[in-house]
Amino acid sequence: MEILKLLPKTNCRQCNAPTCMVFAARMAEGAKAPEDCPALDREHQKRLAAYMERFKFD
Repeated sequence: MEILKLLPKTNCRQCNAPTCMVFAARMAEGAKAPEDCPALDREHQKRLAAYMERFKFD
């Protein structure tokens, strides 16, 4: 849910996910990165990247 809070919640599908919720789930799995969301502004990309650094994905 923290990931979703930082997304624009436009459900624009520009990231090839049907909704921002699906995009957030894919980020939680390590399959997507903040820069994969075209609708996300630079500031929110930085915040989301900082949040995701807490987790290690292999």
